[in-house]
Amino acid sequence: MTDQGPRYLNGVTKLTYVPGYGSEDNYVKIDDLIQKPFLKLAFLSTMIVDFPWLFTKLPNNRQIILAKDWDANSESQGLSGIPNTNYLIVHAPKAESGFGCFHAKLMLLIFDKWMRVVISSGNLIPQDWELCENVVFVQDFPSRDKSKEYNGLPEFAQTINDMLVKMGLKTHIITRLPEYDYSKAKAVLIPSIPGTYKGMENIKKFGHGRICKAVKELCGEREDDLQLEVQSSSIGSLNKQFLNEFYRSARGLDPVSAQSRPRPKKGEVVPLPPITVVYPSRKVIDESKYDNPAKSSIASTICLFEQSYNKDTFPKEILRNCISKRDGLLMHSKFILAKYREDLNEAESDPVLDESQENIGGWYYCGSHNFSESALGKVTTSRETKELQIKINNWELGVLFPIYKKEEDYIPSEDHDKRDWFDDHSVPVPYVRPPPQYESDETPKLRQSNLLSLKYKLSQYTKKRELPNLMGPNEIYVI
Repeated sequence: MTDQGPRYLNGVTKLTYVPGYGSEDNYVKIDDLIQKPFLKLAFLSTMIVDFPWLFTKLPNNRQIILAKDWDANSESQGLSGIPNTNYLIVHAPKAESGFGCFHAKLMLLIFDKWMRVVISSGNLIPQDWELCENVVFVQDFPSRDKSKEYNGLPEFAQTINDMLVKMGLKTHIITRLPEYDYSKAKAVLIPSIPGTYKGMENIKKFGHGRICKAVKELCGEREDDLQLEVQSSSIGSLNKQFLNEFYRSARGLDPVSAQSRPRPKKGEVVPLPPITVVYPSRKVIDESKYDNPAKSSIASTICLFEQSYNKDTFPKEILRNCISKRDGLLMHSKFILAKYREDLNEAESDPVLDESQENIGGWYYCGSHNFSESALGKVTTSRETKELQIKINNWELGVLFPIYKKEEDYIPSEDHDKRDWFDDHSVPVPYVRPPPQYESDETPKLRQSNLLSLKYKLSQYTKKRELPNLMGPNEIYVI
């Protein structure tokens, strides 16, 4: 019995399959990604994990390396095995501040003569793969031709290598990375690793600093107006300073700290950048298709703290409602959609439709980053060295892609502004666009208490099975 071979050599972004909502061919299932009978070795990372469910998805005779979030009050940093299993558990270093979490979702799945890389927004729990919407990027990489000269890992694989090393791994799956050919790697990886990184070169390795570097290299530094739309299942304590900082990075312009900017003159109002944040209302949650306790479980992963929202500095006017195209579903996905504003009357009459900077109309990101400083980073000026620095609290991972224009993008038409440009360019956006404003009787879904962790029952979707020294039989932890 042999495996099905690589299916995603060119890479693809898909949404997770939910039974009863669309053809399986248009979405992705975790079983189809893992291919349990053929898997040789695997690395997986997640914030939260339902072990009984995961045990059913993976072979019991292969080594499984699993990185997850951990509770500093009851667990410790480092590597440990689960007795009587083939699982090696990785607890990566946390931020020195004690804030933040391990939130990256990465799978490295080794098969015979090829490897599959999966980067998603979904935790290793059934609700994220069977009930609500998550986004998944998957690409397969064949074995490298060893008769050709080897020049080391390219950027895509090196980024993965560096993350694994910083997690605490030294050998294990790391030694397998040089075996594969990454020449067709489609995505630019956007990692976040807890720490404070000084100097522009280091700033551009992580968080929105890495987005800045990717956009500059792919699209160039562009002063053009860029319309940004951010869909996030959790939102941090947003303010104008962070939004303007992020907007610079999104245009490929070097980050600038608040301390190094000229102070606004008295009475001067600092404008908000053209960013829309897509987040569901309480009404959307209440009217979703789920019965309790599944609805409560999914809703607990959708978070905007009431105390953050009620601050005078929180930009309430940029929020828009998040309504699924698959009626009644809730989503845990994270997207950033970026489109350059252009005057079609000034467009070239005979454009070259190639993969050049001149033909890029925008870009998109998907992955694990929620829209917060903890995930994407905050740029400040170091008191000691006066250098710019970026501070990050979370482990995160996502992917960024340029979007190349098509012929119709250069042709003015009556319905040009009515079409969903991202849908036309095969970006699998899960929510209704343009996202509507909240109705007069709606408010965003808020969480009342700012707890670092919320313990809740996973309900009937979790099989009961005791796992001593890990967590209770039906319990998971959410931030």
